[in-house]
Amino acid sequence: MIDAEFLHNPVDKDLFCHCPSIMETQSGTLIASWYVYPEDEHSDAALVLAKKKHGRWSHSEFVLNSGKYSVGNPVLFQDPGGRIHLLYVVLKGHYWNDAYLHGVWSEDEGQTWSAPVQHWQKPGMMIRHPPVLLDSATYLLPAYDERSRQSLLLSSDPPYSKWEETYRFSSPDIIQSTIVKSDSGKLYKFFRPTTDPRKIRLSHSTNQGKTWSSPQITPLPNPLSGISAFTANNNLVVIYNHTEEHQRWPLSASWSRDEGKTWEKVMHLDEVQFEVSYPSFILGNNNRVYGVYTYNRRMIKYVEFEKGSFI
Repeated sequence: MIDAEFLHNPVDKDLFCHCPSIMETQSGTLIASWYVYPEDEHSDAALVLAKKKHGRWSHSEFVLNSGKYSVGNPVLFQDPGGRIHLLYVVLKGHYWNDAYLHGVWSEDEGQTWSAPVQHWQKPGMMIRHPPVLLDSATYLLPAYDERSRQSLLLSSDPPYSKWEETYRFSSPDIIQSTIVKSDSGKLYKFFRPTTDPRKIRLSHSTNQGKTWSSPQITPLPNPLSGISAFTANNNLVVIYNHTEEHQRWPLSASWSRDEGKTWEKVMHLDEVQFEVSYPSFILGNNNRVYGVYTYNRRMIKYVEFEKGSFI
């Protein structure tokens, strides 16, 4: 059974919203962030944030507003020391290829935030999903170059204030990847396409991300839209739009019990016939699945269910 509710933009503020990110803090609080905008998603967008504590979501509030520039693609994660990081991009132009990677952090579970820091000096560096923590205490952040349409990896060591490129995939036209780690430590990386064939790609690493297999085409369709993934019971689970048509519905889930060789029958999570896209799903500390996604560009939909619902 799926529990669901809607998260809304701040009252009397921008009408549209997109691209949410969700995380669970060490204390069990859920935090979601997304960007809101008045009409054009590349102009005047700002980041907002909402929290779920004691079973209730707070009203969303602005976490920062760059004023002069538009912002987007927030990514949340908490490092082992307890600091919460919010990475995002700032558009110093008119499209994502003019984006610059920035970040703020919080020492008090999102009550207050640091001043923004620019993490990358070249334009076009984009993010969509949080980093994974390696055995070495290094974070590995999936990123992509909007100008070359190539996926790459950034890494950061404690205190996680600087990022550097450590790997670049030669395959073109695959972006917005998400990394999941199995119980054995093997890393899996899923990519969405930007052109035909409209299928999700999959790569893996057995050496903590130093090298990766060539991305392979999976049977999972994709309409050139965002995806999410996590592991449960050591199975790979992908959340995506199960279609190759030029639309972003339905929002669906499929899972693999054999490291991506075969995939189970698709389960549709939301079948409304308008945009339900850009999912961000995690397996929580209590083995419940938490997810957020764009709902018709007007709201963010939050869902929660037992991991045994489809695994």
